[in-house]
Amino acid sequence: MSTDNKSGDKPRKFSSAAELRKYTQDIWLAGLGAFSRAEEEGGKVFDNLVKVGAELEAKTRDIADNTVETVVEARDKVLEKASDTREKVEKAFDDKLSAALGRLGIPNQRELDSINQRLDTLTQVLQQLTDQMRENQKSQK
Repeated sequence: MSTDNKSGDKPRKFSSAAELRKYTQDIWLAGLGAFSRAEEEGGKVFDNLVKVGAELEAKTRDIADNTVETVVEARDKVLEKASDTREKVEKAFDDKLSAALGRLGIPNQRELDSINQRLDTLTQVLQQLTDQMRENQKSQK
């Protein structure tokens, strides 16, 4: 009797109890054969399994390392783009706010700096004039 299941995924159907017994006997014998072979070649099989496991671990580690590097690079790119986008949004907000304040007649920082510089110059000129007037008054006395 053949033990091949040619129907693929379908369960095997037995036409008699004798056929079922024969099939289970074949399974039992196959298990005993596998056990015997494993005992005979156990050391070799174990060594081969260790070797295959080490190779698989090395490949897996390389794949994991490469994946981590790729993820880190992608994260860095996303953070860079997010930073660029944030800067663009901040600039757009500042521009809109400055324009709105300008329409309301409120000076921006550059205009305030210019006014402060002009006030400093005017203060210096007034101080010089005050000093000259004092000198003139001293000289007339």
